Amino acid sequence: YGNFNNFRRLVHKLQQRGIAGVCIEDKVFPKANSFVGERQPLADIQEFCGKIRAGRDVVASRELVIVARIEALISGFGMAEALKRAEAYRAAGADAILIHSKQRTADEILMFAKEWARRCPLVIVPTTYFDTPTEYYEKAGVALVIWANHNLRASINAMRATSRRIMA
Repeated sequence: YGNFNNFRRLVHKLQQRGIAGVCIEDKVFPKANSFVGERQPLADIQEFCGKIRAGRDVVASRELVIVARIEALISGFGMAEALKRAEAYRAAGADAILIHSKQRTADEILMFAKEWARRCPLVIVPTTYFDTPTEYYEKAGVALVIWANHNLRASINAMRATSRRIMA
């Protein structure tokens, strides 16, 4: 969203339109897909906190939720960096933390959740570790699971099977 002024303006405009929330991630511009490459550069923590504070400044009485997405795990910077960023973003005014991982199991996310200890709501997107039963997330204190494109992926398989039957 550019610098803190751009984010402030975005939050103001979203709030005018009755939007419930916004999620920003701590990557540098131009953003690359999280699953491409290793060690993608992350935003400076203090600069990112400035964006969160700028957005928080224009939100009237917490009407709009600001979710801070942390890319430290997915970019290979490790658990300590992810936790440090999460705490800084929470202290800056983020209403929730979205933690992302590209591991094939939920172990890394569940470890983060344990260390995070419900300091504020935790959001996950299990793109690659979708086989984990949802009750594990509930027990770990995850507040929201975003099943990003899983239904779309399933529908593609169904469309392929239907097309094969039609073409037979």
